[in-house]
Amino acid sequence: MRWTHGVLRMTLHHAITGKKLRGKNPASNVRFPAMGETSHVYLTAVEVSKLAELCDTAMGEDSRAVKQGDVVLILAYTGLRFGELTGLNVEDVDRDARRVRVRRSMTQVGGRLVEGNPKSKAGQRSVPIPERLVPLFKARIDGQPQGAPAVASPRGSRLGLENWKRSVGWRSAVAKIGREKLRVHDLRHTYASLSRRAGPDLRLLQKAMGHASITVTAHTYADLLTASSTTSQLRSTL
Repeated sequence: MRWTHGVLRMTLHHAITGKKLRGKNPASNVRFPAMGETSHVYLTAVEVSKLAELCDTAMGEDSRAVKQGDVVLILAYTGLRFGELTGLNVEDVDRDARRVRVRRSMTQVGGRLVEGNPKSKAGQRSVPIPERLVPLFKARIDGQPQGAPAVASPRGSRLGLENWKRSVGWRSAVAKIGREKLRVHDLRHTYASLSRRAGPDLRLLQKAMGHASITVTAHTYADLLTASSTTSQLRSTL
């Protein structure tokens, strides 16, 4: 609603200043109630592994099925947005340096995947690949041309979120681990949680997640930080 109101306010302002409409802008003095706190769902490392296993076995014992549960592990241990993951090309994965270069993001529009830039300039970044993910990327990209998607569908095309969720039985899988309301995007939040437990400071987390500023990171994941630690890290960084 806030976004829609912002577009309406700017449209009316443009019309009035351009003499297309007369009078005052009725949207200029609208005040919204304060936004409530956002709650995040964080999985444990054990839950991540179990969810990936369930997504792998969604198609039963069919030997022709291409396993897709590794997507859960990649999202949870890199912090990539799903659109950033499906936008990766083979040349974006540097296995020697163990880094993934985020250069583009895919958005589904009218049933089609449309290529665009990451969410912000900070979203164009280099993300470390944990050692446990190296074999997963190797299996995905070995023998593939540079311009091919690094993480593809069973047919070799770029992943679409809804199609992927259906293929891995997402609703059933999250229910089996007792997380019925879990969204795919919560795997990104899980990355933040697991990273904080491992010890990286706020600045490193900001860079890895592609946030525009450290204050965005601190605000988004305030529930992972104590008030004193957040304040001290912000003061030491800014």
